[in-house]
Amino acid sequence: MRDQVTTRTTVPIAVDHNLPPRLPTGLVWRGRLVEALDVGVRRAVTLICAGPGWGKTVLTATWATARSLSGPVAWLTLSERHDDPYAFWADLNRSLSAAGVTVTDGSEADPRRAFAEAVAAAEGPVVVVLDDLHEVADPRVLTGLAGLLGATPKRLRFVLLSRREPDLRLHRLRMSGDLTEIRAADLGFSLEEAAELLAQRGWALPPERLAALVRRAEGWGAGLRLAADTANGGEDAVAEYLTREVLEAQPAEVRTFLLRTSLPDRICGELADALTGGVGGHRMLERLVREKLFLEPAGGRWFRYHPMVRAALRHRLGELWPDAPARLHRAAARWHAGQGDALTSLTHAAAAEDWNLLAALVVERGVPLYTSADRPQFLELLGRIPPVLLPTSPEMAVCAVILSFARGELAAVPRRMAHARALAAQRPASPLRAETETALAVLETGAVIRWHGDMPHLAGASTALLAQLSRLTWDEAPSLLQYRAAALNNKGVAWLWTGRLDHADRYLWAAATAARTAGTPYIEVNAFAMLACLAFLQGSPGEAEEHAQTAIALAGRIDAEHRTTAAPAYLARALIETERGREPEAEEALRQGLHALGEVPEVTMSVLAGLVRVRLTLDRGEAAGARTLLAQIRAEAGPPMVAPFADRLIALAGAEIRLALGDAAGVLIRYAGQADLTAAEQVCLARAYLATGNPTAAEPLLARVRGGADRIAAVGAWLLSALAADTQGRSAVASEALARALAAAEPERIRRPFRHYDAHRVLVLAERQQWLTELRGPAGDGVLGEITGEIPMIGTGQASGPLSERELDVLQYLPTVLTAGEIAVHLSISVNTVKAHMRSIYRKLGAGRRREAVVLARQAGLL
Repeated sequence: MRDQVTTRTTVPIAVDHNLPPRLPTGLVWRGRLVEALDVGVRRAVTLICAGPGWGKTVLTATWATARSLSGPVAWLTLSERHDDPYAFWADLNRSLSAAGVTVTDGSEADPRRAFAEAVAAAEGPVVVVLDDLHEVADPRVLTGLAGLLGATPKRLRFVLLSRREPDLRLHRLRMSGDLTEIRAADLGFSLEEAAELLAQRGWALPPERLAALVRRAEGWGAGLRLAADTANGGEDAVAEYLTREVLEAQPAEVRTFLLRTSLPDRICGELADALTGGVGGHRMLERLVREKLFLEPAGGRWFRYHPMVRAALRHRLGELWPDAPARLHRAAARWHAGQGDALTSLTHAAAAEDWNLLAALVVERGVPLYTSADRPQFLELLGRIPPVLLPTSPEMAVCAVILSFARGELAAVPRRMAHARALAAQRPASPLRAETETALAVLETGAVIRWHGDMPHLAGASTALLAQLSRLTWDEAPSLLQYRAAALNNKGVAWLWTGRLDHADRYLWAAATAARTAGTPYIEVNAFAMLACLAFLQGSPGEAEEHAQTAIALAGRIDAEHRTTAAPAYLARALIETERGREPEAEEALRQGLHALGEVPEVTMSVLAGLVRVRLTLDRGEAAGARTLLAQIRAEAGPPMVAPFADRLIALAGAEIRLALGDAAGVLIRYAGQADLTAAEQVCLARAYLATGNPTAAEPLLARVRGGADRIAAVGAWLLSALAADTQGRSAVASEALARALAAAEPERIRRPFRHYDAHRVLVLAERQQWLTELRGPAGDGVLGEITGEIPMIGTGQASGPLSERELDVLQYLPTVLTAGEIAVHLSISVNTVKAHMRSIYRKLGAGRRREAVVLARQAGLL
């Protein structure tokens, strides 16, 4: 090695290589990096490694002029000439001399030895900066330098600037803690630094635009400068810069690779091979990462180009080979389709403007995207298809069906579906034709049959579709899992509305699980939302609330809170809130549900929303208005709806309205003598029997419901049993039944029966029950306190002072059956404030109870 080094060379000497570069004007002071470098040079070696334009040289030159440490800084900018060992060590000695370090006169005979002697003789630490280290590839030079770095004298510090990882065995220094590293992530411009840079060039961007530019440049200094210096945001300038600084310096095969692999947002070895037609794509990508050619790992097998670089490469590709982008996009589309990445596949097909390929990919893999988190992007891609092409092929017609359904053009869906089937029938048997027919079957069950409310037809069609799917393989139907999840969900919905609730529960759970596995969260949201409705209709508001919360939370994660798929969850929540006597919350949930349903809602969901409105209207005491709303529901559902369980819910709401209007006889005509009544229907019939003075007929109905699984109906049954016993003078039985009703209501927070089943008599019973409770100790704020509308006081006191204005306002509501919570709503104050005023009213009037307070207030002329 010594002979190789000391051999003279005829390579000309470039003196400017031995001096630091002149700092540019308009320099942005980057104190954090200067400080990092100042700290770094206290160790043996500092490596600043990043691609072109990241500011390695400017940073180091800035530090050299502003450093806090004393001592000489020798600078050598390397080039191809330094692939000769003699030239490398000779120029390094010249750099030492230029920095004021004495080099012996005989240095030219053995420059490497002279370098070591000069450093040893120096009075203080010497920092050697080797700029553009990537220009040196000669193993002799690199081996000699690596040996020196591995045994660096205490007086010597190296700062290495390179566009790629240098082959210098730096891992040993890294392990020993003698290596400081500054990389692209550190060199990137912060928002504040970018703002200063652009301001020096006359750009004063708003914060959001500045953030977007820094995000697109990813802090790359050259990209920011070029964007600031050119009117078009720097794209042409970046392309020119990269051509000069990167592409022209690469071998032809690397240039071609960079250009052909720049179209995808992410690239992997297999995709690179598909785009270049070669092999070894992964090895090339790893090489580009090592050489810092604006490529970085993106997780797993994937890599990504810097956004501005990718845009510049794409621009250059189009200039050199105008037909290449479309051809490469088609190749990428087919490759991603083969990998099961439907959205990316469609994105490339649309970028190629190959609409026939896009439509074929929709039929093959794209239909499930409609029920995925990628639905908005999917529909945007379909919307790019020229409308004139939509009727021209079976695959295009499938796209037309999806677009019509998404845009709410439901009247056009059956016609376009028939057109698609007719076009498919004209095709000879083929895998594409089979995929088209399967896609149409899936779309028909959800977009036509279910939407129009024909539930027996939906059950049959879903059953047939599941049987068809069970005979297919993955190769025959790439969307098999997604189609199966949709079919299971539709069948569960069909069973619910045909009244087979146990079957509905089983299929909806299966759909939720299948949707999670298949990656179709829209279906999973809908399955849980329908489970919420089912649980409420089975009398379990707590379980219904849990399912509704699950559905809404999942919808929020995929930006689908206001989509049709989540609507049943809001309607279930509205029903839950009516059962708990929380009218404002129920109104808000109904509003959200109606918003999610859209202008052309699913028929059964429209019926359910209407029934919520009927219930709210009835609970406000507007029975006539509720009857009008119910008539509208029947008229709007129309003949297309075949949903037996929905019909029973409509009839039950009608029966409740009849009871509110005093027409118990009409309820008896509707339900008496019928078998297989639901728990809610049996309670309604029992109410009619009690209203007509026939508790004997009511008791067997109530006895069956009291022990059933429907908790809402059970609370109502126990309450009606209490009222019946009270009518018959059986006070002890009435008290026990009321206690059972209260106990059953508390876990589920059920309140509605206590307020709407002969509310005046319930209040009397509740006050008596509360008095009995008070004999055993103070009553709490549970159901009983809400029914009587008070926090009772034990014992009476003497009148003490006039009532305040707000207390007089509260006093006006005490003769009513409104609870403290309902009084709070009317007065627009909190329920705790109402209770505090009620306590004060009792104290000032000398009353121990609400009824006593009303009597005393009337005697005092306050009411």
